[in-house]
Amino acid sequence: MKSLLFAFAAVLTVSFAGKAQTIEEARRHLNAERYIKAGEEFNNLVKTNPSEQTYFELGRYFLSTPDAAQSIDYAKDAFEKGIALDKKGSTLNTIGLAWVKIAQKDMAGAKVILDEIFKKGKNAKNPELLITAAEGYTFKDLPNDPAEAIMLLDKAQEVKKMDYPQLYIVRAKAFDIQNEGGDVMNSLQNAIRFNPKDKANIYSFMARIWLQGKNYKEAQEAIQNSIAADVEHAPAYRYSSSLNQTYQKWELAAAAAKKYLQYSDGDCSAKLRYTKIAFIAKDYDNVLSTINEIESCNEDPIVHRLAGIAKFEQGNPAAAVTDLKNYISTAEEEEIFGLDYGWLGRAYIELANQDVPVVEENEKLGIENIEKAVAMKDTTFDYYTHLGTYFQEKRKYPEAITFIKKDIATKKKPTGDDYWRLGYLQYVTKNYAGADSTFDKVCAAYGDSWSPPYLMSARAKAYSNTEDTTFQAADRYEKYLSLLSEDEKVQNARNVSEAYNYLAGKELAVNDDVEKATEYLDLLLKYDPENERAKTLRDSINGIMPEEEMLEEGALEETEMEESGK
Repeated sequence: MKSLLFAFAAVLTVSFAGKAQTIEEARRHLNAERYIKAGEEFNNLVKTNPSEQTYFELGRYFLSTPDAAQSIDYAKDAFEKGIALDKKGSTLNTIGLAWVKIAQKDMAGAKVILDEIFKKGKNAKNPELLITAAEGYTFKDLPNDPAEAIMLLDKAQEVKKMDYPQLYIVRAKAFDIQNEGGDVMNSLQNAIRFNPKDKANIYSFMARIWLQGKNYKEAQEAIQNSIAADVEHAPAYRYSSSLNQTYQKWELAAAAAKKYLQYSDGDCSAKLRYTKIAFIAKDYDNVLSTINEIESCNEDPIVHRLAGIAKFEQGNPAAAVTDLKNYISTAEEEEIFGLDYGWLGRAYIELANQDVPVVEENEKLGIENIEKAVAMKDTTFDYYTHLGTYFQEKRKYPEAITFIKKDIATKKKPTGDDYWRLGYLQYVTKNYAGADSTFDKVCAAYGDSWSPPYLMSARAKAYSNTEDTTFQAADRYEKYLSLLSEDEKVQNARNVSEAYNYLAGKELAVNDDVEKATEYLDLLLKYDPENERAKTLRDSINGIMPEEEMLEEGALEETEMEESGK
């Protein structure tokens, strides 16, 4: 739909062939989000049966479409024509003019009109008019006042102790604006009790509220009831798609989105709505094909965001960059979010990862856009972890450390795994003092549940002090060994050998305890029986040995990290 406004400017001037449909049928199309069809039928009704009611319904229609904010003048025109049908005027359409005032944010003007209507005794006691007046305060996408609506609904119940389904539906809309989910549901359940004509719409409303509250079983039941009441009620399929997305049933979600399109108008606007649903359902092929279909009629730049993300997810970062840049350059400023820069940054990083020419330039642009996303407080993606991983895999360790530190700094509660990654990179880059401090945090985070941090902490402590005359890593090696089962010691024989070697060295160099040192060497040879150096040391334990022989062998290579357990 190029625009509801353009479409219905034409509708207003064209005679429609065929039998006029009922108001209920036109409302059914409106509630089912078949806005083109609903508009045709409401316009047909005023042509074939011009009346106070049909003009009022046409005015209500214009305030109920996605383009309601741009359709206020059309609504006003319809209400004024309804008033002009009778010299005495039309109370119903005069209420419609109050709705127009509300839509124009003229709450005082609306109150003047409504006060004038209801100061008369007859109207003040008419609950249906009070309910209609209340409805004007509950158009969610227009200026509204749910408290004023509820006040009028309370008056309606006071003047006549009779239940109207519409009263509860309007009350539910008011509570919905106030985000009072429980009250919304109570009102809708009351509306259902009186067997209303628009059950499909009410159950669909229920489904949305249940989904918002993460009550998925109840949402499923409401969706089924909505479809049972009207198999062509398009919104029910939108909520079905959303429910299936929750359970990551992407094929079912995509199929439901297709049903939504099938039972909507099928015009440009409906296809755009479908595209948004299909996008969330990860049906990227249909997202892109539908965007291509509406290219000539759509003016909403959001298609560039959807296309950019879809292309990124399909492994085409170059095309993603083009679309995302297009969105950022054409969308209104208030419609550009941190996630837009985040996706663009990720696309540039992926280009760099694919070794596309100008790798460093792509990395630079990726970082710049990701930093914008973080500055805008976007939390939809773990950006710094992503950058840290990227640079780590590229073996650009200083850059990796920079972003892992940023990741830790921006988290309210960093995990032991966060610190492990940092400690690992500090160790690999031979920043042993930094690794020592970081692995202490890893040990504190995991406690006795994971042994590798104690091994790495021991190594970092040993290397952070080249003299290490006090063997300060001994406690960590002992803790590491204590957390291993017998099978784990066999599986990690090299690391176990390293630990016992270090502890034997301490006993000789610090404690002068030959017996204890021999015990450690025996344990070492249990798990590493071919260790010739340990054999030689044990065999000569009663002689005079150079103390330096007991020191650990050289700097450990990065590969030892892989053997440490993670």
